[in-house]
Amino acid sequence: MDNPAVDTFIGSGARFHGEFELEGSLRIDGFFTGKIESGNTVIVGVTGEVRTNIHARRVIVAGRVEGNIFGTESVHLLSDSVILGDIITKNLIMDSGVVFEGRAKTIMENGTGNPAEP
Repeated sequence: MDNPAVDTFIGSGARFHGEFELEGSLRIDGFFTGKIESGNTVIVGVTGEVRTNIHARRVIVAGRVEGNIFGTESVHLLSDSVILGDIITKNLIMDSGVVFEGRAKTIMENGTGNPAEP
């Protein structure tokens, strides 16, 4: 998995319920429910489990997400990740071995405005 700089981290074994609204990046290796909005990257690590919608510039998933993913730039689903929800993004990358139950919609590079949420 890529290792971009991480501003906020929820470690393995941690459980968090709340709201994250940040301009920086967020990595979740524990359990999270609530709200996530990031102006940068959200990473769900191999041990991460997220039950919420994710809004971010880039989203990288190696763990489990139950909710919709909106990546304004890209969404990368790594091998063995599990996604139960819809995805809207400009660039969708899906490795082999991903479990994905939902709809995927790619938006055009030159699209105007924000597409509707899944």
